[in-house]
Amino acid sequence: MASPAKFTPPTPAEIQKVLDTCHRLNSTPAKLTPKRFFEIFMTTGNSEVAYLRRYWRTARGSQDTGVARSTKGELPLGSFHSSSSVGRTFFSHEEQRLQDTTMTTTHMPFLYGMINDVLNQRGPLNDQSEDDGVLKASNVPTTKHVEDPEPEEIGEVAYVQSLTGKDRTMARFDRIATTICSMVAFALNRRHNGLQLHNSVRFYACGVSERVQEYLNHLGLCSARRTALSALKTLSIEGQGSLKPVMSWQRGCPIAPTICIDNIDMEQHVHDISVGNRSNTFRGTWGYIHVPDPALLQTLNLEDLTLKAYLDSLERARDFTINPLHFMPTCEARESEVDVWKSQIAKVLMEHLAVPSDRSKAISTSPQALDQISHTKPTIHMLKLMDASDNSAEGIGQVFASLLQQSGLTSEHFYGHLQPMDGDLGTIQNFNSLKSQRAPSPYGCDSLSNVVFQLGASHTLWNIGLSIFSHHFGNSSDQSNVGAWQYLEALGFPSEKAIQKKDFTLMINQMEKTMEATLYYCLRVVMNNNNEILGDERVTLSTERWNAVVEDCYERFCSPHARREAAKAACPKLSNTLVQLHDFSSVVEAKRSMKSGDLTQILPPDLRKYLCHNLLISPSGRSNHFVAKDEWLKCQNYWIKFLFNQTGNGTSIDRLRDLFSINIGLLQEMYKSLKIDAGASIIHQSHNNHLSTKSLTMFMQMANNRDLLALNTPPKPEVHIKRDNTYLSGFGKMKKTIVPRTPSLKNSKSTCSFKNRAM
Repeated sequence: MASPAKFTPPTPAEIQKVLDTCHRLNSTPAKLTPKRFFEIFMTTGNSEVAYLRRYWRTARGSQDTGVARSTKGELPLGSFHSSSSVGRTFFSHEEQRLQDTTMTTTHMPFLYGMINDVLNQRGPLNDQSEDDGVLKASNVPTTKHVEDPEPEEIGEVAYVQSLTGKDRTMARFDRIATTICSMVAFALNRRHNGLQLHNSVRFYACGVSERVQEYLNHLGLCSARRTALSALKTLSIEGQGSLKPVMSWQRGCPIAPTICIDNIDMEQHVHDISVGNRSNTFRGTWGYIHVPDPALLQTLNLEDLTLKAYLDSLERARDFTINPLHFMPTCEARESEVDVWKSQIAKVLMEHLAVPSDRSKAISTSPQALDQISHTKPTIHMLKLMDASDNSAEGIGQVFASLLQQSGLTSEHFYGHLQPMDGDLGTIQNFNSLKSQRAPSPYGCDSLSNVVFQLGASHTLWNIGLSIFSHHFGNSSDQSNVGAWQYLEALGFPSEKAIQKKDFTLMINQMEKTMEATLYYCLRVVMNNNNEILGDERVTLSTERWNAVVEDCYERFCSPHARREAAKAACPKLSNTLVQLHDFSSVVEAKRSMKSGDLTQILPPDLRKYLCHNLLISPSGRSNHFVAKDEWLKCQNYWIKFLFNQTGNGTSIDRLRDLFSINIGLLQEMYKSLKIDAGASIIHQSHNNHLSTKSLTMFMQMANNRDLLALNTPPKPEVHIKRDNTYLSGFGKMKKTIVPRTPSLKNSKSTCSFKNRAM
């Protein structure tokens, strides 16, 4: 609300004049109300009255009732915001609140107060019925605290009303009054365009059509579409300029910020085909710059992050003998694996079957963190979409030329510092191909010896998960085949949709559901109630009994001894189940470790720590909400390909490249700001992997009918194909590779850039 105007106490003479006036108005023969008096005074054609009101619009009158009186000119002296000079800070929530406060308290306090008074005449409202549906409409479980939701993946957002009841009504009235004041100021003078410029960019980001935006501009709610495009062009120039100081990295750090890149393909469709105007597929590359966390750098020895230290470590690798023992798990790794197994079993037991009487003494549902990454919100700068694809060695060279141009650095500076990069397997293979074509070369711009590529964590998980899932999937056309497809069908998921290369996250989620359902069945067998029908209620067990169930389940079905004994049986059914459970458990733990931020021997220790701690980021700045950097880039690809890509008149690559790619973060914030202005709060969440009671009941029926754990002797022999233990078969293949071919595994060093390397 606007602050009330300062009141000057009246003098006795003024009070007496007011009393005389009231007495005269109320006297007969014609009593007048104050409203009727002013109506006659302002509208009558009587010459004497008209003469008395001759000073009404002159400066000697009072200015307290000025409806729209805002400052003129361009900022900072006026209220005009030019689209050719607007900056990113203008679109921040704090800047918007400052503009609203200035409008309502300095420029138009009278109009703002009058509108608020009119709206508040209806009194406080009872919005309880509407508030009850807020959580349901937002898909937020009512059993969890709204302020601390538990999202699972990045990229999905829910909105919850932060205010309820009278507070929510007052906030809505305040927004209405503020908006009306801005509309009136814009209608009187279109240079008072703070809200309108903000809305024009916001509506464009939200996909409002040009026809609707033209109507909203007519009402005074937003500026024209061309103004929004001009503002985005200005912001793009600012964004490109911000890349240069980031890449120059003049803060005493010897290592450059990490660059994450990925290919992006989209079709530019042309309906009216002609010569030189045809549909084509755009194949480009996009990415971002990840500035290292200063707190992490303070814990490292900067001498280990230099290019010289990196190249010296590669030279030491020339004489380093790769021993198969390096690929074997250590004692600490074995202990960690047991801890992971028991935490996974405890999680399923806690969620679906029983709770311990004393949780503080029960086996933890989360394994102990080995190397925790800081969840500080990362500093990220998007790159401009590049007209070069990383699908070939030539394309990789063009990508590096574009990166050099966007960084604003000289060739000596760009290739004179250690440059970490993230990419998928295809990008790294093409990069190594380009290096081999240019080797040997004493020049950094040709040898690319300063670039160290890391395979993205998500791509690694997806590739390994796909191989494991395909290995255990089975034959869905054979009803007697007990592969992973049977598990999915029992859980109500169509098996033919499980393996999709366009949705690897869905595949990993289905593997997690399959693993948890299998552990659920194992626990039911351990608790000797696998043939009973259980309800939704969980029983309470003593902590000793609860821990004993977890330990027994691990020893019977999850330990190496259990898999060895199952492999000796004549029927491979139990062995297949336990091997699948073991393989799926590895993938699931990798996914959960990535989410929590929980993390070879050749690189310097501090350089190893730096690279490992830069594999994952927490975009929201919250603990246990990490995501792989390559997966986060995939989410940005989705935004620009399917949301900000206007398909009505065909895809415009120039618009996506010049206006959207480098402003993608700002446009996402604009997209979300509509709900924020409507009184909602943003929470980052996703669909949790949850197994319903009905799904588990159907799975138990399938597991008992198929006898997944070989508990009963079949009346007649069953024919099942024994699946290889991927862990053991992997070591077997390594043996075959080592003995006859390369005992020292020299081919593992093929991508290392040694000095004076022979052609």
